[in-house]
Amino acid sequence: MNSGHEKYSSIILIILGIIALLFPMISTEAIGFLSGIVIILLAAGFIVAGISELILTKYFGLIYIIFGILAMIFACYLIFDPAFVSGMVGLMVYLFGILLIALGIILFFIGPIGMVGIITLLYGILTVIVGFFINDPKILGTLIGLWLLILGITSLFTKKEDYIDV
Repeated sequence: MNSGHEKYSSIILIILGIIALLFPMISTEAIGFLSGIVIILLAAGFIVAGISELILTKYFGLIYIIFGILAMIFACYLIFDPAFVSGMVGLMVYLFGILLIALGIILFFIGPIGMVGIITLLYGILTVIVGFFINDPKILGTLIGLWLLILGITSLFTKKEDYIDV
């Protein structure tokens, strides 16, 4: 069992997981909001860098500014549209699944152990299927809640000696 602050972190994760399960849209909105804020900060950095770069080269400066403006627009979508967040996550999961399918095929024919390729291929297919369902913000919020809950419960019973410092 954990003691001290590890126990409190586990309990907080469990509470957040339960809240996300009860109110799945809130967790999707929270992820979109936090991601949007980070991207807005990065976009502001790009715009400032672009303005200062205009002194040296107009082309790179304009590229930075345009990229910063596009990032600002993207951030606004993340902050104000939970369906957009789910769509982006779904797209990333689809792409990851497709990469896993390709890797599975390659490992099956080229790898030393064909079973690893088959397992990777099946996991890729499963990932693409999950990506289809994640496009719904409520399902994404529920998956976030389950992840937080499982993470909290497992970390509650993990001993400090089980961790490996890297």
